[in-house]
Amino acid sequence: MPRKKMIGGYEHPIERTKIYDVPALELAKSLIDRDPVSHIHIPMLADKAGINEFKLKIGFRELFRTSPYKYRLHLCLERAKILLEETDDTIDQIAAKVGFDTYNGFSTAFKKAFSIAPTEYRNRQLA
Repeated sequence: MPRKKMIGGYEHPIERTKIYDVPALELAKSLIDRDPVSHIHIPMLADKAGINEFKLKIGFRELFRTSPYKYRLHLCLERAKILLEETDDTIDQIAAKVGFDTYNGFSTAFKKAFSIAPTEYRNRQLA
């Protein structure tokens, strides 16, 4: 059974990830943070971070408690909330700005994440 290791700055131990892989995983996270709208694929993200795909997927989930895809999606949807609150852009325009190709895809993801449709969310903010 792998031993659990604590890493400074993280409140949960890691088991499968090597400590020397942590900087690459943090780099991968920062690459997503810099441009969450771009659809950076796992092979490209792994290459840019200097880590193999398997280690990226396992390590990212272990270190940040989510997958790279879900992390990127969360950032995009949080940005969408801000745009819904602060702009008069249409839902289609907001969907495109946060990286969705279709209104339906955006609306479905938004509703799944926040239990409310984007239009309804905007209307509640205006009320």
